[in-house]
Amino acid sequence: MGWHKMIKIGLTGSIGSGKTSALNLFKKYDFLTLNLDEEANRIIKKNSAEYKKIVDFFGKNILNSDYEIDRKILAGIIFSDASKKKVLEDIIYPALRADIDRIIKASRKPAAIIEGAVIIESGYYLNLDKTILVACDFSRRIKRMSNKFDFEDFIRRNKNQLSEKEKIKKSDFIINNNYGFKFLIPQINSFIRFLNSLYKINFPVPE
Repeated sequence: MGWHKMIKIGLTGSIGSGKTSALNLFKKYDFLTLNLDEEANRIIKKNSAEYKKIVDFFGKNILNSDYEIDRKILAGIIFSDASKKKVLEDIIYPALRADIDRIIKASRKPAAIIEGAVIIESGYYLNLDKTILVACDFSRRIKRMSNKFDFEDFIRRNKNQLSEKEKIKKSDFIINNNYGFKFLIPQINSFIRFLNSLYKINFPVPE
């Protein structure tokens, strides 16, 4: 199947909502699955064109001992300065979109699930056929991320995303992830049935 015929589905949600858990479930089906954060990490590897642009702008103090970009240091800068965040996005997004298009073009899967935190904020959802939002209460998200970010860092990152209420308005399908992994499965199966019906495809769905 050519890339232009592939069904492209965005999978997004606020920080700590459980997007990656949902993506891992989709991997059990015949979807092409892509994580935008992982793809972005590859794009900014040492000596890439994007790496050089980022280091030129932000300086060598963002590098770790291996001269790779320290994403934690970089995040501390961009989540405190919207103008610098915009510079970083302008460097990464064109290369990221080209990379995703290349992967999709090379695949013969009938549909792709593309996971990313800012699919809606970046406007990328406008290039997709459908968008799934993984929704989760604020208090649960804080608890889930407490071993990864301190409270101030979590709040700073969360403020750089649209509210869940705004994301719901721009999404086609909502997955509630307030109750854990086993409750994700029937909701994902329901989405696949919806997809099968809408696009006349035949992903097998467990009864």
